[in-house]
Amino acid sequence: MKILRWDLLETENSRALLDSLCIGKRGTALTIGGFDGPHRGHEALFDAVRDNARRSDLAPGIVTFNRSPASITKGGQYPGDVSTLSLRIARFQAMGFAFVLLIDFSGEFGKMAGGAFFDILVKTVRMRYVAVGPDFRCGHRLDTGIEEIDLLSRQKGFRFDSIRQVELDGLRISSSSVRKAIQTADFTLAERLLGHPFLLDFTDIAWTSSGTFPEAPTGGFTQILPRRGRYSVVLSTVRGKEIDAIIDIAEFTVRLEPLSGDKLPLPAEIITARF
Repeated sequence: MKILRWDLLETENSRALLDSLCIGKRGTALTIGGFDGPHRGHEALFDAVRDNARRSDLAPGIVTFNRSPASITKGGQYPGDVSTLSLRIARFQAMGFAFVLLIDFSGEFGKMAGGAFFDILVKTVRMRYVAVGPDFRCGHRLDTGIEEIDLLSRQKGFRFDSIRQVELDGLRISSSSVRKAIQTADFTLAERLLGHPFLLDFTDIAWTSSGTFPEAPTGGFTQILPRRGRYSVVLSTVRGKEIDAIIDIAEFTVRLEPLSGDKLPLPAEIITARF
């Protein structure tokens, strides 16, 4: 899977990469969104893109952000990401997408009108199909929603689907509902909403030694953390091993402890903790 960056779309290297992606293809099929921790509510979008890519000989891709725009717009009110960029990319690759287009939600990007955004997608990544959720909006002051995209699709020559909202037992599946389940330590519900267990990414965390066990500040995690408590987790390591452990989440620190006297791997060797 290839990674493209929005601010480099017009460079020679990106054009060459796009040419290689679209060899023998008529263009690209896309979905657009924050996809903060891909969950079961996103699966209908992903399925629509892959199905249309197969039927119309298009390269399937995802347009998303380095981090959720809410992490910038909400500031200190933002509780944290469901997933990290590296975990999201790994999941997109496993789903069979050809490429991901990453956007850094800067002040300049936030000033772009939705029409201009779609015009760039058509002209650079050769978008021929796009699927979005029913409440999707983009552009400066959220100027572009489903009705505007429908009009743009006819003007610019791409196909467009608005995919229905997915529910689980009457509960709307969303990043917000996943966050609430994680915050309240309802990991069974979180797994049902996500379609997979909640993973805490350890790859970019600065661990220190506190007595016997490794410890890190809660502020070092961009992901949302469960409420304070001690939780059983399964650690995955760079060597492909899985090790049972305890994670102790306090107000300011996260600490790892071995289970039943087992030896913990070095923090640098741990990739994720599975709840």
